[in-house]
Amino acid sequence: MSKIHDLVTARILDALKEGKVPWRKPWKAMRASGNAQPHNIKGRPYRGANWFLLGMMPYEDPTYLTFKQALELGGCVRKGEHGIPVIFWKLLDGESEDGGPCKIPFARQYTVFNVAQCDGLPAAPEEPLLPTPPAFDPILTAEAIWDGFPNKPGLLHGGDRALYSPQRDQIWMPKREAFETPEGYYETLFHEAGHSTGHQSRLARKEIVTASYFGAKDYSREELVAELTAAFLCAAAGIDQPVFENMVAYLQGWMSRLKEEPDAFITAASRAQRAMDYILGKTFEDQPEVAA
Repeated sequence: MSKIHDLVTARILDALKEGKVPWRKPWKAMRASGNAQPHNIKGRPYRGANWFLLGMMPYEDPTYLTFKQALELGGCVRKGEHGIPVIFWKLLDGESEDGGPCKIPFARQYTVFNVAQCDGLPAAPEEPLLPTPPAFDPILTAEAIWDGFPNKPGLLHGGDRALYSPQRDQIWMPKREAFETPEGYYETLFHEAGHSTGHQSRLARKEIVTASYFGAKDYSREELVAELTAAFLCAAAGIDQPVFENMVAYLQGWMSRLKEEPDAFITAASRAQRAMDYILGKTFEDQPEVAA
C-alpha cells in the first residue's frame, strides 16, 4: 500500500516542480456529450487521486483502457508507449476483531493507456463540436452549483477577506467586483464551500469541528481538502482557470508535507471527493476511486 502512495505522491511532486497544477486541465471541454473528464473505455469516470493524475495527461480525448481491453477491442497499444499507473479500490468481505462481518479496503495498481496511444481501435462516434459558449456561460454553471448546494452555509459579501466561520456557519467573501476575474471569485467561493462541508451538520470533519488553527498540521490538511474541492467543482462548472502565481506558491508549500506524509494527497483527494459530492447533492456509497 505504501508503495502505491509513494507512486502517486512522486507524480504529483514532479508536476509541481515543473510549475504545473496537476488538476488544471489545459484544454476546454468541446464535446457535445460533456464527458470531458478522464473516464475508462466503458464511459465510467475516474475518481479521487486518479482523476487528478489522468487529468495531467496532454491527450485531447480523455478515454483510457488497459492493454488487455485494447486487444479485446481488436486493437493494440503501440510499441514503445508508456502506460499510466492508477489505483483500483475494492471492498472485500472480512471479519472484525470481535468476530463480526466487516468490509476491508483492498488497493490494486493497474496500468492504463490513452486511446491516442493505441492503433486499430473501433472508431468512436463523432461528436459535434459545441458552438463557442457565451463569455459568462461558465459563471452561470458555477452559480447553479452554489444555488443547488443542499443545507448550505450563509454567504455574506464585503470586506477584504475570504473565510469560512464554523462557529457561525457562514462564508464571508469580498464583493464580486473586487475580484480580477469571475473564475477567481468562484474558485475562492468553492474553496470556502469546501471548508463548510466539514461542519458538524454536514460531513463533520474533525479539522473543522475542532476548529484547527492556522499553521497546525490538521489545518494544513484541511486547506488541501478545500483547495482540491474547489478544483473538482471548477471542473464540474466547466471553468478553465488560469494558474495564479499565488496558487502555485501555495501548492509548492505542500511539497514538504507530501514528502513527509505519502498518503496525505490520497486522503485529501478522497475527502475532497466526498465534499464535492455533498455540494452537488450526490452520494456514491461503496464506490472505488477508479474504474479500471
